[in-house]
Amino acid sequence: MENLENMDRIEALQTELGQFLVSMMPVPWTKICFYAEAETGCISTWFALVEQETDMICTRDFFWKRYHQYPIQKRDVSIQLSALTKALYEAYMNRFGENNVWRTIYFILDPDNSVHIDFEYEYPKGDLFEQHDYVYKRFFPDAEYSYIEAKYPATE
Repeated sequence: MENLENMDRIEALQTELGQFLVSMMPVPWTKICFYAEAETGCISTWFALVEQETDMICTRDFFWKRYHQYPIQKRDVSIQLSALTKALYEAYMNRFGENNVWRTIYFILDPDNSVHIDFEYEYPKGDLFEQHDYVYKRFFPDAEYSYIEAKYPATE
């Protein structure tokens, strides 16, 4: 018999992650992407959004430089994303066992609140730059890199 309580916990954590990602967005968006790597004692997170107004991709690397106002401070975002990832990883590990738990999660949120989640059981191959490219292309397969450095226009 499945542990339904644990599945409820997993679903609740996935919902909480989606709600948190939405709450931290300073502008209207058409897609939010979240990627995390996890193992016991180590969590790494990354996120991006597609701006509704410009249709540009803004990754975590430029997020804090791009916008004038943030609903949540950078440090608090990092702490909360790490905590949610850790809790989600541990819930999956409790449900499926240490040998069968994911190592990476790809989480996509669309404006209609639909969520798409993919898991991989090995880390991306290659050096750091190759791994970054792999993750970016998983979320944005048809996009060219377009780094955003300018501030977003003030919205009032």
